Amino acid sequence: MKTLLASLLAACLLAGNALAQTAAQPIDRIVAVINDDVVLQSELDRATHNVLAQYSRQPNGQLPPADILRKQVLERLILVRLQVAQAAQQGIRVSDQEVDAALGNVARQNGMTTDQLRASLERDGVGFGDFRDSLRDEIAIQRLRQRYAQT
Repeated sequence: MKTLLASLLAACLLAGNALAQTAAQPIDRIVAVINDDVVLQSELDRATHNVLAQYSRQPNGQLPPADILRKQVLERLILVRLQVAQAAQQGIRVSDQEVDAALGNVARQNGMTTDQLRASLERDGVGFGDFRDSLRDEIAIQRLRQRYAQT
């Protein structure tokens, strides 16, 4: 009986230790709040990585120091979120077919098929879904700007 109780106690301690280690792992944190939306640390990291990857392919790509770059990338993320929210508020919607057409245009401009574009993005560490979302946002922002230019 004592052996069974000691085994159960040891199992509980091990399980508790495993839970404590799992709970101690950092979670994503909020770096900016925009109206009802947020920018997460992981989003800022991913966007900064994308900028660095894009400039690494250019022969004379001059980048600011890392802290200034992160600040600029964060400001861009905030501006995009504000504009996308404004576009949504104005009733501007972008369909999946419009995003697909834009993807086809980007691929053609780069001398690729859509599948080759997807593979190229993934090689560069850019998720295809993230790229689609950013295209959707850019189309919405473009339409918002056009709407304001017409008034």
